[in-house]
Amino acid sequence: MRTGGLAGELAWWRARRNAEDVDVAAMRDLLERLRAWKAQHDAERARQPGGFLLMAWDGVFGDEDERVAEAIRQLEEALAGS
Repeated sequence: MRTGGLAGELAWWRARRNAEDVDVAAMRDLLERLRAWKAQHDAERARQPGGFLLMAWDGVFGDEDERVAEAIRQLEEALAGS
């Protein structure tokens, strides 16, 4: 497992996403962890009481959520082609 939490996971993927020799098992493992993060994030976001707090949540976590969603999409595409 890579270190550095979510940021480290995303950095690992960015550094390797165009490599031809990326370990498929490592990609699947990362995809599973990112999907779990996204599911937890979405559940926590859904618990926000709306209005201002939802806007604040998106302001704090929106960029991170977009990066994870993009990495999930890229991993799914890469794994579909492997």
